[in-house]
Amino acid sequence: MKEFRLSVHGSRTLKDERVKIILLEEIQKHGVTHIVTHAEPDGVCGVARKLCKEIAMPLTTYFLNFRYLRGAFEHRSKDVLNNSDHAVYIHDGKSKGTSNEKKLGKKMGVPCSEYTLEPAEFENSIGFPVDGDWGQDIADDWDHDTTKELAL
Repeated sequence: MKEFRLSVHGSRTLKDERVKIILLEEIQKHGVTHIVTHAEPDGVCGVARKLCKEIAMPLTTYFLNFRYLRGAFEHRSKDVLNNSDHAVYIHDGKSKGTSNEKKLGKKMGVPCSEYTLEPAEFENSIGFPVDGDWGQDIADDWDHDTTKELAL
Protein backbone atom coordinates (compact mmCIF):
# COMPACT_ATOMS: atom_id res chain seq x y z
CA MET A 1 0.00 0.00 0.00
CA LYS A 2 1.39 3.39 -1.01
CA GLU A 3 1.82 5.91 1.78
CA PHE A 4 -0.28 9.08 1.56
CA ARG A 5 0.55 11.92 3.96
CA LEU A 6 -2.02 14.55 4.90
CA SER A 7 -0.82 17.77 6.50
CA VAL A 8 -3.30 19.42 8.85
CA HIS A 9 -3.38 23.19 9.42
CA GLY A 10 -5.96 25.36 11.09
CA SER A 11 -7.17 27.92 13.55
CA ARG A 12 -6.69 27.53 17.29
CA THR A 13 -10.32 28.61 17.84
CA LEU A 14 -11.69 25.49 16.11
CA LYS A 15 -11.59 22.34 18.23
CA ASP A 16 -15.07 20.81 18.24
CA GLU A 17 -16.50 17.70 16.58
CA ARG A 18 -16.88 19.41 13.19
CA VAL A 19 -13.10 19.45 12.83
CA LYS A 20 -12.86 15.75 13.67
CA ILE A 21 -15.57 14.91 11.14
CA ILE A 22 -13.81 16.89 8.40
CA LEU A 23 -10.52 15.15 9.16
CA LEU A 24 -12.15 11.70 9.11
CA GLU A 25 -13.78 12.53 5.75
CA GLU A 26 -10.44 13.73 4.32
CA ILE A 27 -8.69 10.57 5.58
CA GLN A 28 -11.29 8.39 3.88
CA LYS A 29 -11.44 10.46 0.68
CA HIS A 30 -7.68 10.41 0.06
CA GLY A 31 -6.76 7.05 1.58
CA VAL A 32 -4.50 8.78 4.10
CA THR A 33 -1.96 6.57 5.87
CA HIS A 34 -0.09 9.24 7.84
CA ILE A 35 -0.87 12.67 9.37
CA VAL A 36 1.67 15.52 9.54
CA THR A 37 0.95 18.59 11.67
CA HIS A 38 2.28 21.21 14.08
CA ALA A 39 3.32 20.07 17.55
CA GLU A 40 2.38 22.99 19.79
CA PRO A 41 -0.94 24.61 18.83
CA ASP A 42 -4.31 23.50 20.13
CA GLY A 43 -7.39 23.87 17.96
CA VAL A 44 -7.34 22.05 14.62
CA CYS A 45 -3.81 20.66 15.11
CA GLY A 46 -4.73 19.43 18.59
CA VAL A 47 -7.79 17.64 17.20
CA ALA A 48 -5.57 16.00 14.55
CA ARG A 49 -3.11 14.77 17.18
CA LYS A 50 -5.91 13.32 19.36
CA LEU A 51 -7.57 11.71 16.33
CA CYS A 52 -4.33 9.96 15.37
CA LYS A 53 -4.16 8.50 18.87
CA GLU A 54 -7.81 7.34 18.70
CA ILE A 55 -7.51 5.61 15.33
CA ALA A 56 -3.87 4.51 15.73
CA MET A 57 -2.68 6.45 12.68
CA PRO A 58 1.00 7.35 12.35
CA LEU A 59 1.67 11.00 13.19
CA THR A 60 4.61 13.29 12.52
CA THR A 61 4.76 16.62 14.35
CA TYR A 62 7.06 19.56 13.80
CA PHE A 63 8.08 21.93 16.59
CA LEU A 64 8.96 25.60 16.36
CA ASN A 65 12.69 26.11 15.97
CA PHE A 66 13.61 29.50 17.36
CA ARG A 67 17.04 29.43 15.80
CA TYR A 68 15.07 31.04 12.93
CA LEU A 69 13.80 33.75 15.31
CA ARG A 70 10.76 35.44 13.71
CA GLY A 71 10.89 32.94 10.86
CA ALA A 72 10.27 29.98 13.18
CA PHE A 73 6.57 29.77 12.27
CA GLU A 74 7.23 29.92 8.52
CA HIS A 75 9.98 27.28 8.72
CA ARG A 76 7.77 24.95 10.74
CA SER A 77 4.96 25.34 8.18
CA LYS A 78 7.36 24.66 5.31
CA ASP A 79 8.57 21.49 7.04
CA VAL A 80 4.99 20.25 7.53
CA LEU A 81 4.03 21.03 3.92
CA ASN A 82 7.22 19.51 2.48
CA ASN A 83 6.36 16.24 4.23
CA SER A 84 2.84 15.95 2.78
CA ASP A 85 1.01 14.82 -0.34
CA HIS A 86 -2.10 16.91 0.38
CA ALA A 87 -2.92 19.67 2.85
CA VAL A 88 -6.16 20.40 4.65
CA TYR A 89 -6.81 23.92 5.98
CA ILE A 90 -9.63 24.44 8.47
CA HIS A 91 -9.88 28.19 9.01
CA ASP A 92 -12.03 30.40 11.20
CA GLY A 93 -11.84 33.10 8.53
CA LYS A 94 -9.82 35.39 10.80
CA SER A 95 -6.54 33.84 11.93
CA LYS A 96 -3.49 35.14 10.10
CA GLY A 97 -1.43 32.00 10.63
CA THR A 98 -3.80 29.76 8.69
CA SER A 99 -4.15 32.39 5.94
CA ASN A 100 -0.37 32.55 5.62
CA GLU A 101 -0.11 28.75 5.53
CA LYS A 102 -2.69 28.55 2.72
CA LYS A 103 -0.70 31.07 0.67
CA LEU A 104 2.56 29.24 1.40
CA GLY A 105 1.10 25.85 0.47
CA LYS A 106 -0.21 27.22 -2.84
CA LYS A 107 3.20 28.73 -3.64
CA MET A 108 4.78 25.36 -2.87
CA GLY A 109 2.28 23.57 -5.14
CA VAL A 110 0.80 21.33 -2.44
CA PRO A 111 -2.74 20.20 -3.41
CA CYS A 112 -5.25 21.13 -0.75
CA SER A 113 -8.76 21.12 0.67
CA GLU A 114 -10.03 24.26 2.38
CA TYR A 115 -12.81 24.70 4.93
CA THR A 116 -14.01 27.83 6.70
CA LEU A 117 -15.97 27.37 9.93
CA GLU A 118 -17.30 29.81 12.47
CA PRO A 119 -16.05 29.07 15.98
CA ALA A 120 -18.61 26.84 17.74
CA GLU A 121 -20.96 28.47 20.20
CA PHE A 122 -20.68 25.45 22.49
CA GLU A 123 -17.63 23.24 22.99
CA ASN A 124 -19.56 20.01 22.31
CA SER A 125 -21.73 21.23 19.44
CA ILE A 126 -21.57 19.55 16.04
CA GLY A 127 -22.89 22.65 14.28
CA PHE A 128 -23.51 21.13 10.83
CA PRO A 129 -26.94 21.86 9.30
CA VAL A 130 -29.25 18.87 8.90
CA ASP A 131 -30.25 18.31 5.27
CA GLY A 132 -33.70 16.81 4.65
CA ASP A 133 -35.77 14.61 6.88
CA TRP A 134 -34.30 11.64 8.68
CA GLY A 135 -35.52 8.19 7.73
CA GLN A 136 -35.77 8.84 3.98
CA ASP A 137 -34.34 5.36 3.39
CA ILE A 138 -36.97 3.60 5.52
CA ALA A 139 -40.23 2.50 3.95
CA ASP A 140 -43.35 4.32 5.19
CA ASP A 141 -45.08 1.02 5.99
CA TRP A 142 -42.31 -0.05 8.36
CA ASP A 143 -44.07 -1.56 11.36
CA HIS A 144 -41.89 -1.20 14.38
CA ASP A 145 -43.42 -0.02 17.62
CA THR A 146 -40.68 1.70 19.60
CA THR A 147 -43.04 2.53 22.47
CA LYS A 148 -43.14 -1.00 23.87
CA GLU A 149 -41.29 -1.44 27.14
CA LEU A 150 -38.64 -4.07 27.39
CA ALA A 151 -39.29 -6.80 29.95
CA LEU A 152 -36.32 -7.40 32.20
